[in-house]
Amino acid sequence: MGLGRTTGHSQHAVGAKEAGNRVDHGSSGIRVRRVLGAGFAVIAGSFLLLFVPIIVYAFVLAFRARGVPDQAAINHFAAMFSPAVMPWLERVLTPVLAFWVVRRTEQARAVDGLAVGFLAGLLGLGVTLAFGGSLATPSIVSFLILVGLGRLGGLVGKKMSSRS
Repeated sequence: MGLGRTTGHSQHAVGAKEAGNRVDHGSSGIRVRRVLGAGFAVIAGSFLLLFVPIIVYAFVLAFRARGVPDQAAINHFAAMFSPAVMPWLERVLTPVLAFWVVRRTEQARAVDGLAVGFLAGLLGLGVTLAFGGSLATPSIVSFLILVGLGRLGGLVGKKMSSRS
């Protein structure tokens, strides 16, 4: 039974390669791998960039205390700082990565940028819900802003691609 699955999978992979190496293309032509990578990179990059000031704050506290920093103060700072800064980091990274996705493709299409914004918005909503937020008006507005910024990044990337 395992042999049949392997054989079927191998035939699928060979067929995909024979079709012009279009493995990373969806049925609508959107570059799925790049879009997924960029959407996840928006959220991951936002988290990584968010940690920098928190780590700096922890080092400052440790230096002042000349030892172990106050964990409650670090948690308070992170809880106050993260909700204010995370959406802005997402808003900066979304158009940049949407631009990158569109510029890196042979046939630049602005819809790829829109897909990056849509995915980043959905993942942002997921992060909001995972950390105890709710689907309130600010969350929906943030989602729509990310979709719009992804579209903007895609349009700029397409325009820059057509000039080259």
